[in-house]
Amino acid sequence: MTSHEILATYESLSELTGSMLNAARQGEWDDLTVLEQRCQACVGSLMQTERVRLDENEQRAKVAIIRTILQNDAQIRALAEPRLHELQQRLSLSRAGQRSVKAYNARLT
Repeated sequence: MTSHEILATYESLSELTGSMLNAARQGEWDDLTVLEQRCQACVGSLMQTERVRLDENEQRAKVAIIRTILQNDAQIRALAEPRLHELQQRLSLSRAGQRSVKAYNARLT
């Protein structure tokens, strides 16, 4: 990858995390999941590139983009945490209900 392609990939990541943030704000969790997979693909492509030396301006641009990505990520996490906690509680209640049914059925036999 060239330095231009690397910066373009970071820009794509920034745009994707912005879209993820919008999806989280709207409660569109399925859309968020699809966007997260696209982000993972971008990160994967960056991880596979050999180190490319960026000039000072490119490095500054990269840092600014990464800051935006991290800010978006923090906001997404803040919005997703309550939802994850709610899902975890529902799963726990479901498991407890399943155990109760099994225990009740075991008494009947």
